[in-house]
Parts: sequence; structure tokens; C-alpha cells
Amino acid sequence: MIPDVATPPQHSKRVEAWVYAVLNPVLGGLQRESFLLSKGNLSWRYYSRKCEYIGPIREYVQIDQRPNHEDFVSDPLNTGFRERFEAHDRALGELELSANQFASGLIHADLFVKKMQESLKEYESIAQGNPLYSYDESMQESLPRAVAELLVNRIEVLPEHYGTAKFWEKYRERFDLSAQEFEPYGQRGSFRTLVQARGSLHELADKLLLDLSTHRQSLCRTFDIPAAPIPQVRTVGHSADAFIV
Repeated sequence: MIPDVATPPQHSKRVEAWVYAVLNPVLGGLQRESFLLSKGNLSWRYYSRKCEYIGPIREYVQIDQRPNHEDFVSDPLNTGFRERFEAHDRALGELELSANQFASGLIHADLFVKKMQESLKEYESIAQGNPLYSYDESMQESLPRAVAELLVNRIEVLPEHYGTAKFWEKYRERFDLSAQEFEPYGQRGSFRTLVQARGSLHELADKLLLDLSTHRQSLCRTFDIPAAPIPQVRTVGHSADAFIV
């Protein structure tokens, strides 16, 4: 009968699986999270109501490696990380909920609707005489959602190939009232909730990133395994020498 708790041996393939298939991709995802959140960018999308590049911890692990993820969080050597992962995912859910509420309230605010109508009218007039300003009728419907998304994600400048880049360059300051906490739109409370939720996830992600990095180092030292797979060096056989001039 297999004992309930068994310490893996040196050079354990099981521990390698934890490091390579679980910890390394999760650490990569958390590094991206920390970078985005430090800029205030949630990578939140209006169409999906989700953060595109920030996800639940489990989603950072490839599907075929999910059994190794479950093994990792279940083993006593990794005590506490299941709860830490769950706390991260709850914070992400709260962030997405607060982003949804803020964006929905924003696009239905009378002042926002008025500014959007005025800006679109001005922009359409400019675009008719300037080929650098792209415009089509679909912007009447799509642009309010795009602006709300940009405000949620704190985007200041868009790449030039984006269809809304010129509009945002010209009118961003008209819509971005974050210094006043969006009070004129009646969204001060929802904006504060969004900022707090973003800060909470950022704090959790940074701490988890640090502790997982330390834990990976501990596993590698204890079980004498590298922190990443070592590439296999391909050797050239003697038969190839005949083709070298």
C-alpha cells in the first residue's frame, strides 16, 4: 500500500513536472499580470467582460498539464498554495465585476452619451477631409464601448494601426476624468471600487510571484533539479563530414 505522504527522491520527475509544467508557466503569467497592473491596464474587454491577459491561475497551465497542477496543490510539500491560488482568482473575479459595473454605468451616463455624440460629429467632419482619420458608420455603435474599455484599462496612447487611434489621440482628455474620480458621470463610487479591486489583485499577484519564485528555488535545491529543462544538444555524426568542403 502506498503511504499517504511520501517524500519524493532526488532528481524526482514528479517535482520536475511541478516546476516545469506548473510553477514556470504560472510565474510567467503572474509576471505579465504584475506588469499590466502596474500600468493600470487590466486588459479588460467589453465584448467578453473578462480580462484578456490576466486569468485564473489554473488557466496559466496547459490543459494537458492540469493533472500536474492538481498534484502540486494537493501535496503537503506545497501546503497553502491551493488557498493562495483561490484567493487570487476571487480577487480577479471581483476586479472583472467592478470593471463591468463601471463601464456599464459609464456608457449610460447622460454626460458620457452627450460627449460621445459631440465628439463623433466633430470627428466625422474631420475624417471626411483627411484620409489619415479612419471613419465608418459602425463607429456610431462600437465607439462608446471602445472608449469605456480604454478608460477601464487606463490606455493613454493607442498604436497607429488601431482604427480608434486618431479618435483617442484627439478626444481622450475630453472623456478621461479620473482626476475627478468620474464624478461628473456619476461614477465616482464605481471608479473607486475598480481602483481598489485593481490594487488588491496587484498586491496579491506580487506577493504570490515572490513566494512561488522562492518555493521553486527551494524545490530545485532540495531535489537537485534545474529550474528549467536543459536543451538537448544535437551532435553531428561522422557521416556528415563527407559533405563538409
